Amino acid sequence: MRKRPFPDCSAEPVADPVHHTILALAIEGFSAPDRTTMHRLAVRAGIYRVAEQALSAVGVEWEECHRADLGDGVLILVPAGYPKAVFTELVPAELTAFLAVHNAARVRPERIRLRVALHAGEVSYDVHGTTGAAIVHTFRLLRSRVLEDAVACAGGDLALIASAWFYDEIIRHSPVSRPDLFRQVLVQEKETAAHGWVRLLGSGDGARRQPAG
Repeated sequence: MRKRPFPDCSAEPVADPVHHTILALAIEGFSAPDRTTMHRLAVRAGIYRVAEQALSAVGVEWEECHRADLGDGVLILVPAGYPKAVFTELVPAELTAFLAVHNAARVRPERIRLRVALHAGEVSYDVHGTTGAAIVHTFRLLRSRVLEDAVACAGGDLALIASAWFYDEIIRHSPVSRPDLFRQVLVQEKETAAHGWVRLLGSGDGARRQPAG
């Protein structure tokens, strides 16, 4: 029997860190017991379709974005050349609209409610994919209890959490982003303790009860 070779542990980054807008999407309740494997395949296909449609609708080329599958969602790294305000002025509404189209045509276990995290920062690439503190922080926001609680108390299809950096640098300067509909929250996950800003969309676009900070 041939021995399996040891993995190459000498892989070096293939490029210097690159700045990206970081968008992470996860399907709420992906592992719910009423979902079969076929249902999960349908919602996985749905989240990719909705994300591509939403980005294309605002002029972001899907093929120019680096994408990594998360099992219950997708990580999207957008080139720095795209204006960041697009991701709070236009993308949330487009995601909500395309989610509504998807959900209207599906049985309940195939309908999607999304948790979305938004951040920006430096990303390093190697032969296996990507890494960087900015990606780690985005995942902390995406998987945070406070965002899960926001989804639980909302009636809409999408709960968005933006990092404090993204809010301070982009959202609060953009009336179109509706900073008045964001609420500050404290994210405490693993080694992370940081503020984020949550907005709920769908079913009144933030008119539902907001999570406490």
